[in-house]
Amino acid sequence: MKKQAHVISHSHWDREWYLPYEKHHMLEVEFMDKLLDTLERDPEFKSFHLDGQTIMLDDYLQVRPERRELVERLVKEKRLYIGPWYILQDEWLTGSESNLRNLETGMREAKGYGNVSRVGYFPDSFGNMGQAPQILLDAGIDCAAFGRGVKPTGFNNEVSDGADFASRYSEMFWESPDGSRILGVLFANWYSNGIEIPTDPGEAAKYWEKKLADVMKFASTDHLLFMNGCDHQPVQTDLTDALKTAAKLYPDIDFVHSDFTGYMECLKQELKEDLAVIRGELRSQETDGWYTLANTASSRIYLKQMNARCEALFTRAAEPLAAMAHDRGMEYPHHLFDYGWKTLMQNHPHDSICGCSVDEVNEEMGIRFRRSMQAAEVLIREAAEHLAGNIDASGLMRQYGVCHPFVVFNTAGWKRTGIVTAQIDVDRDYRANLTEAHDHMQSLSLPPFFLVDHKGERIPCRMQDLGAVFDYELPGDSFRRPFMARRIQAVFEAEEIPCEGYKVFALVPGEEGECKTEEERLVTGECRMENAHIRVVIQKDGTLEVTDKHNGNSYRNLCYFEDTLDAGNEYIYFCPEGNKPVLSKGKEAEIRLAEETDFRAV
Repeated sequence: MKKQAHVISHSHWDREWYLPYEKHHMLEVEFMDKLLDTLERDPEFKSFHLDGQTIMLDDYLQVRPERRELVERLVKEKRLYIGPWYILQDEWLTGSESNLRNLETGMREAKGYGNVSRVGYFPDSFGNMGQAPQILLDAGIDCAAFGRGVKPTGFNNEVSDGADFASRYSEMFWESPDGSRILGVLFANWYSNGIEIPTDPGEAAKYWEKKLADVMKFASTDHLLFMNGCDHQPVQTDLTDALKTAAKLYPDIDFVHSDFTGYMECLKQELKEDLAVIRGELRSQETDGWYTLANTASSRIYLKQMNARCEALFTRAAEPLAAMAHDRGMEYPHHLFDYGWKTLMQNHPHDSICGCSVDEVNEEMGIRFRRSMQAAEVLIREAAEHLAGNIDASGLMRQYGVCHPFVVFNTAGWKRTGIVTAQIDVDRDYRANLTEAHDHMQSLSLPPFFLVDHKGERIPCRMQDLGAVFDYELPGDSFRRPFMARRIQAVFEAEEIPCEGYKVFALVPGEEGECKTEEERLVTGECRMENAHIRVVIQKDGTLEVTDKHNGNSYRNLCYFEDTLDAGNEYIYFCPEGNKPVLSKGKEAEIRLAEETDFRAV
């Protein structure tokens, strides 16, 4: 049987990286124009793999909407392969739900264009998540291609950096912790090993002599993979001629302008029995020179913090509240969630969230994060208002007459107890003259308040009068309504809020209830705090000794700081030789009691 050289045309398109987004965007429009023209002009230019992501089409059609019909036709004809992802994410620095939404969104949008590329495509992820095979199989995908995280050893190379992460071949099985197994293909010679194939016979002979040898070093079958492209690589418009030249030079090899579907099917027919099984995360630090770049976890940490907040707003607040509100008659806003998630995921490509791009990229990411947060906050407010409008607080009103009820929601799937900060308007003034309204609210003589739960039982609470504040309502059937309010901030411990449920509390005019006894104080000595579960002693250098009161275990020297020089770059942390770390341990710390209430000590 003849060997087959599968040449897959592609261009790895980082949406933003060494150029800011719009500069890459302009180049992408030019690239896509040439690609579509090539597919139309040359029927022997069989197909093009659009880097495993659908967002490239969003970006292109934003500028060239008149070409959507052509794009859809080429996708349906399986000449333009898109998906299954929305973006090519970093899998370590984004949450599990984000990885699932990325696949779900990409597959839905690719299906809308007419066809989904069913290969788990991870060309440049800085390592891969262990449950990828399980997730892909659930989505109907039984194969994957990746560039990092597994080191090939070669036929005669006995040196390995760890048997768990080494494969004799570029083909292997990849298995999740639950036993789900897919076929995996490593870009052992990277995803540019078939770049810029010459048409000149002399140059082509030299080119293929090396390229064929490099691939055969790792291939387990007679099907050899050549990736015809690289980062932002323009389309090779003369590829048809280049493959004809190769076929004349090597009549014993069948050169095919291929696609991943065809290539993977050919592999499955000839797989060897001794293929390695790679289990779990693909995190080998060296993949024939292509590192997993683990240090990007701490590069531009503020981006990671903003991402964590955005993901939490959607997964832990907006979506659970919207589901709870849907059970009580509110229409679930799928379209708004799709928009919010897509805005957030635009910050999740591996060069973006890793913080290894030019400054303009990081600045624009901040704007996208804020847009994502704002979308989530609107969804949270609307769902919470709908829920609150359907909650009956008349029992407290009957018991106390005048009171100010409010609701604390728990969006988790278990009971929760925690500190809550609530801001409650005890009066509002809607008059048009805001100065008069402000003066009126500020001059109010407020009585003392105490806090009660839904049963009317008093709860310890720290209250603060925030004075007169400006705010406004946005009614659904009329113009916005500005007002001045007299606002009280209440900080308290909300105990055992039901899972995916709520409790009603209220501020009641009157004298505060009794405080806990002296024996129940959380501050039990100088630099010493204690509750029913742990004891914390702060040492003179600021380190902590924490004792678990349930089992008696103590943990010492916690929470000291280490500072070193970093002479690396945005990808790699590197401490200069001879640099001595500066430690806070052993130095005198400034320690002060910042807060002491019946429910919290700081």
